[in-house]
Formats: sequence, C-alpha cells, structure tokens
Amino acid sequence: MMLGGRISRVVVPIIGALLFGPQPAGAQELRVVHPREAHWILEEISGDAAYEHIRYMTQFHRPTGGAEGLWEVAEYYEKKAREYGLVNVKLIKQKTANPPWNAELGEIWISGDRAVRVASTLQTPLHLADNSNPAEVESELVDIGEGTDPSDYEGKVISGKIVLAHGPLAAVYREAVLERGAEGIVWYPSPYNEQSVSYPDQIRWSRLPAIQAKESGKGFAFILSLRQGLDLRDKLAEGPVIVRADIRAGFDSPQGSEPWQVMVEAKILGAEPELEQDIILTGHLQEEKFSANDDASGTASILEIGRALNRLIESGRIPRPRRTIRFWWVTEISSQRQYFADNPTAHHRMWVNINNDMVGANQAQDLMRVQNITRLPATRFHFLNDVAEAVIDYMVAANNSELAQVQAGSGDPYPKPHLSRLGTRHRYNAKMIFHHNNTDHMPFNEAPIGVPGITFTNWPDAYIHTSDDDLWNIDRTQLGRNAASTALIAYAMANASDETAPALIAETVGRGINRLANNLRLALSWLADADDLSAAYHLGVEQLDYVYERERRALTSLGEVSNSTARRVPELLAGLDHRIEQARDELEGAYRALSGGRAPAAKAAPTPIERRLEAIRPALTAGPTEFLERRGMLGGVAGLHGIMAFEILNAVDGTRTGIDIYRYVAAEAREAGKHYYGVVTPEAVLTYLDRAAELNLVQLR
Repeated sequence: MMLGGRISRVVVPIIGALLFGPQPAGAQELRVVHPREAHWILEEISGDAAYEHIRYMTQFHRPTGGAEGLWEVAEYYEKKAREYGLVNVKLIKQKTANPPWNAELGEIWISGDRAVRVASTLQTPLHLADNSNPAEVESELVDIGEGTDPSDYEGKVISGKIVLAHGPLAAVYREAVLERGAEGIVWYPSPYNEQSVSYPDQIRWSRLPAIQAKESGKGFAFILSLRQGLDLRDKLAEGPVIVRADIRAGFDSPQGSEPWQVMVEAKILGAEPELEQDIILTGHLQEEKFSANDDASGTASILEIGRALNRLIESGRIPRPRRTIRFWWVTEISSQRQYFADNPTAHHRMWVNINNDMVGANQAQDLMRVQNITRLPATRFHFLNDVAEAVIDYMVAANNSELAQVQAGSGDPYPKPHLSRLGTRHRYNAKMIFHHNNTDHMPFNEAPIGVPGITFTNWPDAYIHTSDDDLWNIDRTQLGRNAASTALIAYAMANASDETAPALIAETVGRGINRLANNLRLALSWLADADDLSAAYHLGVEQLDYVYERERRALTSLGEVSNSTARRVPELLAGLDHRIEQARDELEGAYRALSGGRAPAAKAAPTPIERRLEAIRPALTAGPTEFLERRGMLGGVAGLHGIMAFEILNAVDGTRTGIDIYRYVAAEAREAGKHYYGVVTPEAVLTYLDRAAELNLVQLR
C-alpha cells in the first residue's frame, strides 16, 4: 500500500529526469493481476478450444436482418454458455429496422445445349447477394461496364434484360433495375482495383439495399470473382449470351416476417454485485457464411474466456472477482443500441467494455496482419487504457524473441510462450493504437452512453467479407493469445481492489507521464518548425491543456476502485498539476530561446466562428431511444473525420463551451497525426453541433 504514497513524494521530485528521457517498456512482469491468478488464466485459456466454435459457425450464412443462420448460431452460444456454467443466460430477440431475408437456392446458368453453371449458392451463399428477390427468368446478358453513369447505358436496351457490371452494387441496382427495368445483375469486382487483381478468385459478400429491394420487389444480383467476371465479359464480346436465373429467396424467416435481430447474454456473477461496475465482453454473431475471423473468432474467444474463467473460479484456482463479468454475443453495433434504447438506465451499472472483433488471424498471411488493440478515445479516458497496455506489453514481450534474451541462455523460442497445440509458433505481433470505431465497442463509447470501451481488431485484412475469410485463415495460437489477453484485462478490472491499487496507480501515472512527454515533444517541435512563433506557442499550450484534462480523467477513474483509492486521487491530481506546470515551463523556455522574448500572454483575436463557439455551452437533450432514431440523420461534415465527429458529441457534457469542445477534439486529432484523424476546424465543429441541435440531440445553451 506504500507504493501509491511514494509516487507523489519520490517520482514528482525526479520528474525532470524522467519526463523527457526514453522510457523502457518494463514488461517483464505483469502486476495488474496477481501472478498466481495470471498463471492459471494463461494455462487454462485454449485457442484450440475456441477454434472449435469457429468451425461450427462457418456452416451458416448469418447476415443481419432475421437470417435463419443467425438464429442457429445464437442458439448454439446460448446452449454453450449454459453448458459452461455461466448464469443468467438469455437469448434476446430484438427489434431492428432490417427486414428478415433468407435464401433457399440461387443459381445462374448460361443457357444452351451445353449449359454452363456460372454461380450457385450450392457452391457458396456469397454467390447470391443478400436481399435478392425471388426470380425465375431467362434473358440476354448485357455488358454495361461500371453501370453507374447514364453513359454506360447509351444505345443499350436494358428493360427485361440481365446486366453484367462492376461498379458499386447499390448504384448499379438503382440505375439498371429501379430506373431502367433490368431483371437483375451479374456483378464482379472492378478490374481496376488492386485487391481484385491480387485476389482474382475471391467472392465478395455483397447485398442489395434491403428496404428498396423489399418494397420494390424487383431485382437480384449474382456475385462473381474477378476471374469469372472477365471470362463472362470475353464471352459477351464474341456474341450474345443468354442466361437463366433461378432464385428461391424471400423477406421472411422461421422466426416471423417482422424485422428482428438477436443477442445472447450470460454472466459470471461478482462477489460484490452491489458495486454496479460490470465488465462487458462483446463479439458479434452476424456476418457472411465464412467470416471465420470476422467475427466468429471474436465470439469464440469470448465464449472460451467465459468457460475458462468460470472453471477456474468454480475449482477455487482463482477467487471470484469483485465485479460481475457479462458476456454479450450480439448483432454488430445494432444490438447494443437497441438494448440501451430498451433499457435506458442499464449502462449506469456498466463500468468498461472489451470487444473482440477479428482476433484469430494467421499473421503470416496476407499483408503481415497486426493485432491492433485500441486505446480509449480521449473523451472516455480511464485507467482501463493503462491496464490494457500493461497486459499487451507483457504478452508481446512474453511471445517475442530478441537476441539479448537468447544470449542470456533461454532455451525457449519466447520468454513465456503462450502456444496452442495445433497452432503456429509465430510471434505475437500486437500493438496498442489510437481509437477507431465500426465495431462493438463503439455503442458503449458513444453519446449518450459513455462507457469506456476498447477493441481487439487485426488489420490490415484483405480477406474480410469475402470467401477467403475461412477456417484456413485462423491461427489457433493467435486466437489463444488474444483470448488470454482479453481475459487478463477483464479479470484485472473485475477484481481491481485495494490490493491491486498500487499497481494500477503505477501504470496510470507512469504511462500518463509518457503520454505527457509525447505531447510536449509535439508542442516543442511545432515551435522548432514555426514561422509564427506566437501561434505555435499557443497551439502547444492548447495541446498541454488537452493532455491535462485527459489525464485527469484517467487518474480520477482510479477513485472508482474503492473508497480508500478515491482518497488518494487528490494527491495523484496534485502530482499531475506539478508535471503539467513543468511541461509548460519547458514550452515557455523554448519560446524564449527562439524568440528572445517572453511568451505572449494573449492569442490572436477570435474569429466570428470562434466567438459563436465561445458563446454556447452544449448539453445533451436526448437519450438512447432518440439517438437510436436520429443518429443516422446527422450525416457527415466535409473535411471532418467521422471519429472526430463522434468525439464532438462525446465531448458535450453541459460544462464545456463550444470552443472548449473544438480545442479538445482538435488536440486529439493533432496527437494522432493528420494522416490519422485529419484536421479539425472550428467551422466543422460548429456545423456538426448545429446539426445535432436541429435534430434535438443537443441544446446549444
């Protein structure tokens, strides 16, 4: 218990030596989880066991919108959760806007005495675009090139014909079927696309716009590989081609014709449920038939974590954690938003979210895939971020080989290897990265929910949403490492206590020092490169203000561990005050050295847009139901990165002014770099806030 006390008395006086020097990883040991408990978790988690769940899931085409295959896999996870001893298991049927759609058969043939089958769902369900209408038609095939511009149709009779095209499918559907009366589409990837050329036999998972296809009752699309498409185009160049399409599909499901989606919930109950600080683990069930990595790997990983932790708890190998761990297998993003709309206060007892989406990739394939783990967005910063980084640093160090450790006499390939029996012996190629969205941690982070969430998502990935995302794509070893990493993070959070608080404080303070040093480096570099030293200096001041606010969030969140830890927070914040003051002194000293004078006290006069932002104090006025209904109406703002728009809404708390929000989000973008989040302007922030106000999502007081 003395470590935390020494942080302010010992670390702060020597901060000048630490702040700007290189910081070693120090990942030889994992301290946020007791070594005995970490040992058992690492021993019990099995990538081989998780792989078997993926094997089951790849039997089923399971798109969102009431797919029979989606219901099948949901029932499987419900059954397995019960079998593994998890409690409060529920299969929850939810509302959705997506109409149910299922296909029994879809085939297209070249007609004639020697008929040739071009594509069939017997070969892969991906050959038929989701939301295709039923059809039994024989017609001439017409090549319309890209098929998205009126010029593609000049001199061609389209009505009653089937078209061959390679433009964006939704646009082709609109132009060829809805506007010009084509019966359907045979589609292949653009021959000018690098991925298409690199993977000429890949079948892409595609869909027609569901609402338009259902309401019009018109059209279908068959999906070919690039090689197939070019072969068919060559045949058309030689003369007319007649094709016959037979599709048995419809907008209904065995669960009913009303739109539905599904999620499964299960729990490991905490020893102190009155804490109301549940840890939520998520992965999504819906995708195309294969989707072994996206996201059968994530759902399988979460199930294996549930099995392993519950077995260890029930056998007495590790203590029951203080907090409840919930397991959610969902329809991606949509399930959580609907759940929060149906249960508007449920998020109040949720502490953090850890998502697994694409966690089984064989990293030697494709473009040398990296297992990325996101940091928290700045608006949701929390010591979860530092627990995750501590675990990932440890797992990477434990599963990589360096010359020095070999020279030290280690006989193993890695210091503390975590290998699956039937997996590779590849290193663990993983790293923490700046925040991104578009998977199941997003609905937790976003306004109005505000539960800090991170995700494991490998990238790059040229196999996603194609026929190549199959079982051969999965490495049981990486699957096991990611499950073990997630389990360690989850258990560290679920069992955070006075006993582990010194380690949690050490991680949060120490890593916060590194983050502050990195932002000071940016501020000093702007001065070094500046033509306008005054403007660069004030930009640096704003960057340090941003870091100060963000790191206060992380340190304050430590107070959520226990009452005694909460009593430490003022001391920790005082240490942060001291470090920030030192950084500001460094920045001012650099300005004086470059300019020969004192740092300017005043900034340039605000612009009219900045004055408008200064005059408003936005506050959220809508809850989960209203956001579910209207979020999609917000749209984008030209030049504003979508994640920065996301952060603008997240920064609305009723206390920040519009200019505070702008400066905070702009600094977050600068920290990551222009290549990552672009540049945030006052005009874009005001436009987005005005739009949110028009939709009654926020009030601009």
